[in-house]
Amino acid sequence: MDMDTMWTQIRALRERDERRSHAPDPTAKELLLMAKPSEEANEAFELYRRSMGWGTDGPVTASLAEVQDELCAAIMAGMVALDRISPDGSAGAHWSKYLEYGYRRADEENRRAAA
Repeated sequence: MDMDTMWTQIRALRERDERRSHAPDPTAKELLLMAKPSEEANEAFELYRRSMGWGTDGPVTASLAEVQDELCAAIMAGMVALDRISPDGSAGAHWSKYLEYGYRRADEENRRAAA
């Protein structure tokens, strides 16, 4: 999938999430979207914990697929929030720039560690 298609889909998700929020004003909508990534990340961790049988007296009560889905939900919520606070359409460019920055740092550190 190309980046333009991905961000078109993210904007459709954002439109849905803003509509579903029933928030009284734009500031409240933005706050709700900004809080959503951490909510989803916490749900992912809870499912991961349960998938390992931790805190359940041993039984596994969640699957790896459920953990993966919830991590995807957290990432998607983060991208929706990024799009919300980037009304000029710059979310995709900012994401690409930050991903490149993170990659460069990881690559440099990995090279140093391998030396």
